[in-house]
Amino acid sequence: MGNEIESEPSSVPYGILENGATFADLESGDRAASSQRGTENNSYHHGEDCSVIIAAAAAAMEQVETDETRFATKRSQTEEEDDEQQRQQQQNLAKRNQPQSVRMLSKRLVLVNLLANFLMFAIAGFITYHCFNKATVLFSWHPTFMAVGYLVLMSQAVLTLSGANLLTYQRHHKTRVLVHWLLQAVAGVLITIAFVCIVLNKIRMGKAHFQTTHGLFGLITVVLTLVSIGGGVFTKYGYQLRSVVRPIYSKIMHGVAGTVTYILGSVTIGLGIYSRWFEEDNGEQVRLALLIGLIAVTLYVIINPIAATISRTKTALRTTL
Repeated sequence: MGNEIESEPSSVPYGILENGATFADLESGDRAASSQRGTENNSYHHGEDCSVIIAAAAAAMEQVETDETRFATKRSQTEEEDDEQQRQQQQNLAKRNQPQSVRMLSKRLVLVNLLANFLMFAIAGFITYHCFNKATVLFSWHPTFMAVGYLVLMSQAVLTLSGANLLTYQRHHKTRVLVHWLLQAVAGVLITIAFVCIVLNKIRMGKAHFQTTHGLFGLITVVLTLVSIGGGVFTKYGYQLRSVVRPIYSKIMHGVAGTVTYILGSVTIGLGIYSRWFEEDNGEQVRLALLIGLIAVTLYVIINPIAATISRTKTALRTTL
C-alpha cells in the first residue's frame, strides 16, 4: 500500500497551452479576428453604399442642371424685355430727378412742336369753320368730328407718349399713359358719332353708301380705329395677359395698327379736302396749303411710334431667334 505510485502532476498547468498562450488569449484573438472581418465587411458595404449615394447625387445634380437650363431658356424669352422696362423706369426716374434746366428741350425742337401743334389746330379749325359757315345741318358734324377726332385728339394722344413732345415731356410715364388713354377714348367717341352722322345723312338724302374713294377709305379707317382701340386695351393689360401673348408682341401689334390707322385717317381727310363738297368754296391754293400742312403733321406724329416699334421688333427678334 505504501508503494502506491502517486500520479505525476502535469508539466503544463491547466489553461496554458504549449506555446504559453492561454485559452483567454485564444478567445481574445478570435474576437479580434471576428471584429476585423466585421469591419472589413462593413467597409465593403459602406463603400458600396457611398458609390450608390454618389451616383444618386450626380443624377440629382444633372436633373437640377437640366431644370435650370430649361428655366434659363424659358426666362431668356422675357429677360431682355424686363431689362428694357427696368431701363425705361430708371430713365424716367432720372428725368424726374434732373434739374429743370437740364430737362429743357432745344429751341429747334420747341419750334417744331409749336409749328406741328399750330398746324393741326389750324386745319381742324378751318374745316370746322367751313362746315358751319353757311348752315348747320346733320352733315356738318361729320367733317367736324372727324377732323377734331383725328387731327387734334388722336394726334395729341400719340404725341403724349413721346419724350420730345412740348406739352407732356416733363410728365411721368404713368401720367402720359393715362392722358393717352383719355384722349384716345374721346377721339373714338367723336369718330363714331361722325360715322353715324354721315350714315344717317346718306339715308335721309336717299343716297348710296361708300361709293366714293373718300367713303371707302373712311369706312376702312373707322373699322381699324376701333380695332386699334381694342388693341390698346389688350396692351394696357398685357402683363396680366402674358400667358396669351408676350407683352412686347402686343405693344408691337398695337404700334403698327395705330400707325397705319392714323396714316389712313390723314389720307381720308386729304381726300375730303379734295372732295366736291370742299372744292365748291375753296380754291386750289387753299386746298394745297391744307394738304401740305396735313402731310407735315402726319409725318411729325408718326416718327416716334415707328421708331419705338422698330426698337421693340429688334428686341423681340433677339429673344426669339
